[in-house]
Amino acid sequence: MAYGPERQRPSWWALAPGAEAVFVGEMLVGLTLWITLPDSGDRYGQGGWGAGALVGLLLLCVAAPVVLLCLGFLHSMVLTRPLLGLVLGPARPGTGRRIAAAAGPLSVAAGCAALLRCAGASWPEAFAWVAGSTVPPLLVAYLAIRGGTRPGKVVAGTSVATAALVLVGAATAVVLGDAGALGGYRPPALERAQYVGTWRGDGDDGVIRLGEDGRAEAEQVVVGRGGASAVLCTGSGTWKERAEHPSSGTRAGVQIDVPDCRDWAGTWQVAGTETHPELFQTAGDPDAAAIRLLRRTSPSPR
Repeated sequence: MAYGPERQRPSWWALAPGAEAVFVGEMLVGLTLWITLPDSGDRYGQGGWGAGALVGLLLLCVAAPVVLLCLGFLHSMVLTRPLLGLVLGPARPGTGRRIAAAAGPLSVAAGCAALLRCAGASWPEAFAWVAGSTVPPLLVAYLAIRGGTRPGKVVAGTSVATAALVLVGAATAVVLGDAGALGGYRPPALERAQYVGTWRGDGDDGVIRLGEDGRAEAEQVVVGRGGASAVLCTGSGTWKERAEHPSSGTRAGVQIDVPDCRDWAGTWQVAGTETHPELFQTAGDPDAAAIRLLRRTSPSPR
């Protein structure tokens, strides 16, 4: 198909006007939503992006387009342009060229989905994502060719639309996420009786027993920050509930005081679910804190 009034062979961009820019735009919007939408899992007090998401997204929009643009050119060569050749190319019955044009991109999409499947993703979902990433570039390029729109104009319009969608999507996700309108993980609200029982840690995190009478027993708990200087301690003391402090981002939990283990941090926050509650605390560098986790293995007899 001739491009506008010109009869000479179209340039590279004119073969699929703006396809690379559209690919970059949809990837940036997808990354925006992935970063800002609430996490369905528990971060154990590490926190999300919150208001800092906009700063992170600004850095993302500066660095990511270079890498994504390279991927966009590759994506366009193996998917968008062959499919446009199938849609706009002349019909040649019996040559099998259209079948080959369709089979090639589909094979590439299936291969990419198979690689993602090896990484643990669901193959149907991976194939849908790979194939779905082709639809917007293909549609925009097709409409641009049909309407005689210049590639530069398509790229400019795509850039403006991408920037608007990134900002609107990020701001909306942050506001609604902070308001709890988008769901996400919420720690369970435990009654005092639900803290009573035996809590066992992973590895060297020890065992803690909380009694109904307010007494506590710590067995082989780690004193200090762990590592080669870690010391295991066993002792008894008391425990009490600790209320949530939203202003400091601290969840509800328990405060355990064991005099025999003076350097042991006895402040634990609630995690898990109502049916499978957990207690956790952070240790070490706040920027790369290790998580100590306790799971209730059995409640105390009432």
